[in-house]
Amino acid sequence: MDKTNCKCSDFNRSIVVSILAVCILSISSGASSTTHAQTSLGIMKKTTSGAGSLTVLVQPAPYPIIKGVQTNLKVTFDQKASNTVQPHIDYDLTISTICGKRVFQASTLAEHPNQPLHTAEGVVTIPYTFQQADGYVLNVTVYGILFSPIIPESAKFPMNVT
Repeated sequence: MDKTNCKCSDFNRSIVVSILAVCILSISSGASSTTHAQTSLGIMKKTTSGAGSLTVLVQPAPYPIIKGVQTNLKVTFDQKASNTVQPHIDYDLTISTICGKRVFQASTLAEHPNQPLHTAEGVVTIPYTFQQADGYVLNVTVYGILFSPIIPESAKFPMNVT
């Protein structure tokens, strides 16, 4: 990563590393969390913010994520407190550096910037190739469920690219 383009402090970087370490320790100790968990296959799970209407699962493939190699980000929207996929979700997905610079937005890729996308099945796979080895934040924002708008809720996932 070109350090001249990022004004992040090493403190911010250490926070991301600490969060990842806590998640790994929680998983290895057998503790479960409704807020965030990551498996050895890279599957991450988090309840959306606000009302917590959904559980969002993100599975990058291949895992671990390697710069310059296309990563397919499989996003699954599950009903709250169950493993049942929730169909008909309006959403958007962004990827930002840990410094906050947005490097990807799914709605822009679909040529509808800042307009929610729709998945009828409740599962979507989004391709992205990370250009730098660094820490990133993937943000999935939900705008509607079953054709009904909701107050936007989001789930943020730290991601490390080697």
